[in-house]
Amino acid sequence: MNTEYLKGLLLTSLGVLVLSFDALLIRLIQAEPFSLLFWRGLLLALMVALWCRYRYPGKPLFYRDWASIRSALFYSICSILFVTAVHHTSVANVLVIISAQPLFAAIIARLFIGERSAPITWIAIVISMLGIGWVMKDSWSSPNLEGDLMALFCGIALAAKFVNDRAVKHRNMTPALITSGLLVSLTSLFFASPLALTGADWGWMLLLCVIVVPTAFVLITLGPTRISAAEVGMLMLLETASGPLLVWLFIGEEPSLAALQGGALVIITLLIHGYIRWKK
Repeated sequence: MNTEYLKGLLLTSLGVLVLSFDALLIRLIQAEPFSLLFWRGLLLALMVALWCRYRYPGKPLFYRDWASIRSALFYSICSILFVTAVHHTSVANVLVIISAQPLFAAIIARLFIGERSAPITWIAIVISMLGIGWVMKDSWSSPNLEGDLMALFCGIALAAKFVNDRAVKHRNMTPALITSGLLVSLTSLFFASPLALTGADWGWMLLLCVIVVPTAFVLITLGPTRISAAEVGMLMLLETASGPLLVWLFIGEEPSLAALQGGALVIITLLIHGYIRWKK
């Protein structure tokens, strides 16, 4: 049990760290949201299909059961809302709002699959949320309501996906990402100009859609089979903590002292929580 829990913790953490580049790359790509979403969905479906064919030869790539359909729909909604939210409000606002989804995951899991989170998990969530709040305490001076609401519903959809996948932990839900990617691509096609990207945008887009997004969500999809939905959601806070550091490294925007302090609190909390749960 300890080995499986540690494996889930490491897989999910690595997936979230890879996903931390998501918002940064979206900002670097000078294209309207639906054009990016078209390629994001299509290439995600292609890369995950190749992975599944290699890793699970002989297994079908598409499933028609309700658990797979729900997982695909939740991620499709999450993906569309995330990209559009980044274009309608600040990255800081998007990440801090989505960081509330561990609470959504814990509540949804309690209501729909009867999963009780350990008291230590609730304590860690509260401390982590305080850390995230401190990181973003200066980011709310002029929020865009439309983008903020998109981020809120994105967090709820992501939490619902984690809970859904946790409820069928005996199943490999990775193929659902193929269906989800195709749904995102087909939905976006009606509003997109896929060939409008120019210059360096193609390079950033390929990096994002071929490497970052597929790798991150394959790893994150495997997480709920080994740890609780609330814990998977809580580990997603690493993206919010590492976001300011990535912006500093790649764009040159130096993080504030509050960002460094809050980020340190989140990371230390996650490490202590993971150690305590692993020991149990």
